[in-house]
Amino acid sequence: MFVSRAFFVLELMHSKLHVKIYFISLFIGLSSFAHAQGKFEYTQELKLIYQDILDLKLEKAKVALSALKKSEPKNLSHLHIENYIDFFTVFINEDEKEFKRLEKNRKKRIKYIQKHGDKTSPYYLFSQAEINLQWALARAKFGQQFNALRDLYSAYRDLKQNETLHPDFTENKKSLSVIHAVNETIPIPSLIKKIFTLEGDLKQGEREILEVLAYTKKEKPFFYAEALASHVIITLYQKNDKQAAYTALKESTLDPSSSNLVNFLYAKVAQRAGYNDDAIKILSTRSQGKEYHPFHYLDFLMGLSKLRKLETDADVPLKQFVKNFKGRLYLKEAYQKLAWYELVINEDQEAYNSYIRMVDKVGTELVDDDKQAQQEYDEGITPNIDILRARLLFDGGYFQRAYNYLIQNSEKYIYNSQLVLEYYYRLGRSTQALQNYTDALTYFRLTVENGRGSEKYFACNAALQMGIIYEGQNRYEEAEKYFKECLSMQPSKYKNSLHQKAKTGLDRIKS
Repeated sequence: MFVSRAFFVLELMHSKLHVKIYFISLFIGLSSFAHAQGKFEYTQELKLIYQDILDLKLEKAKVALSALKKSEPKNLSHLHIENYIDFFTVFINEDEKEFKRLEKNRKKRIKYIQKHGDKTSPYYLFSQAEINLQWALARAKFGQQFNALRDLYSAYRDLKQNETLHPDFTENKKSLSVIHAVNETIPIPSLIKKIFTLEGDLKQGEREILEVLAYTKKEKPFFYAEALASHVIITLYQKNDKQAAYTALKESTLDPSSSNLVNFLYAKVAQRAGYNDDAIKILSTRSQGKEYHPFHYLDFLMGLSKLRKLETDADVPLKQFVKNFKGRLYLKEAYQKLAWYELVINEDQEAYNSYIRMVDKVGTELVDDDKQAQQEYDEGITPNIDILRARLLFDGGYFQRAYNYLIQNSEKYIYNSQLVLEYYYRLGRSTQALQNYTDALTYFRLTVENGRGSEKYFACNAALQMGIIYEGQNRYEEAEKYFKECLSMQPSKYKNSLHQKAKTGLDRIKS
């Protein structure tokens, strides 16, 4: 059993706190209520309720929790778990009215813990911190950045105080590790961080989560899965080691068919690591039925993976998503992907136009991918079909297919002044993925030299990727040069996420 919010923390606090939102994780800490003394006791019955929450059987969990509160009124662990139900409800549904109604519970629960909780228990401050951290993530998703930061600071303050009072309470580091790992790349001014006294860096966060992971293996296996999930996310997003992240997840005991939250985590990591076929298989095993809380975003992920493979039925799950989802995020992107489907599968310009017009009518521009979809509509320029196919294949991890497609169509683009920049960029990305770094650096250098003044993101990301390649070759001066080159550019798309990655790269090579 596990829950780790790491995935949402990293997504939210980076480009999707503006957000790349969905992802850092759904997953940090509910499992943190181990068997504690006094008024914080994680009973077997509470564990079963917790498992129902992980399975997204939220209504069943509510009924059982209501009964448990009556039979164990002094066990305050239920307040944290009850808050977790609210968190998932708000985060998955994205209903603003529901958010406003449920957020009132945050203060009520914390006040109750402060009034009735055992102040000598390490769970006293820890439970308050976890509740605040969950609501910080929820607020960020609804664009309440300052309030999100306020709740994040409250959580951080309580965790640090708890660390002082209970230095041997290892569970405390499960949450601190994630905050420390993302601290340097949270997109807020350093002065504000100083005011809120947020500290820590990637090395500290990684060290802490590895300590928790070792602890759970030896002492409390119940915490192992959560610690592993946080470690996977830090490895994927902060260390930029996709292979290591996915390998660690596959070698774990987490079963994506056992929980839709685990399914979500598996699918997202598989997609980002380039294992698109695995993502499709994983998403096909998700639990469905009336007893499960609807998680329509999984349909979006399925449609995205199928589109990246250029499968002819990719539109089916995408249409299910836009039909059933009543939230705010990823709707613009979903309609953009439906428009792309009509181009790359049917070569239907009229159908593309119909879907791309929907981008302007739905959702928000809070996350980068929705912003990019809106910009495509605003610019009114239809993507080139051949280059778009290569892009989708690359994003799915089909690197050789993408490279072959680009080479076969080279004569169309090397003399086309409007498309040659993206063409060289796509060749660079494909050869990089195929570990042909000599050619990759050549193509990326051409992209940077010809695209510095462009509003397109190609040169900015090319500089970032050159930094990553040089870092991998232990050529740190060159890596630093190109990470800084990335930061000097101001593309109209993906700037926040690209700059965040460049900052993380500079942090990695400091030593």
